[in-house]
Amino acid sequence: MADVSSPISSKRRRLIGNLHHTVAEEAKRNPTEEGADGFYEFTAEDYYRLRKTKKEDKFLKTQKMREAEQAKCRSRLTKAVIRVRFPDNHTLEATFHPSDKIQSLVDHLKKVAARPELPFYLFTAPPKEVIRDMSLDFYSAGFVPGANVHLSYVIPN
Repeated sequence: MADVSSPISSKRRRLIGNLHHTVAEEAKRNPTEEGADGFYEFTAEDYYRLRKTKKEDKFLKTQKMREAEQAKCRSRLTKAVIRVRFPDNHTLEATFHPSDKIQSLVDHLKKVAARPELPFYLFTAPPKEVIRDMSLDFYSAGFVPGANVHLSYVIPN
């Protein structure tokens, strides 16, 4: 059993007492939080605040419009920074144009790899997704403006 006369326990009691007292006083001062229906009514101020924060356009877009916006966004992105992590925790960083194919990354890795004769595959994580289609460009693969790609060797049994 704790000594009630100790300064620590009285300090705790005082803090809890003040906290309880403050909450009770606050509930008496602000009755709108619990029961008043006026609190839940939608006011003109709420309407203008919501309208001001709305960032989307007010109309639906056709496929042609969406493609035009995507092309505009794509033209602004001028490079794709790809970091390739090797099994020995070394990292290679290379910069490509977003329209380059993933095959160009594979060709570059074959040039710089210590043992290019070993078969390897590339994947992204998490979750682990093996990159199978080397004909995709970096933009379509989702590697723009940058990506972390892992390299793993295929070990024959």
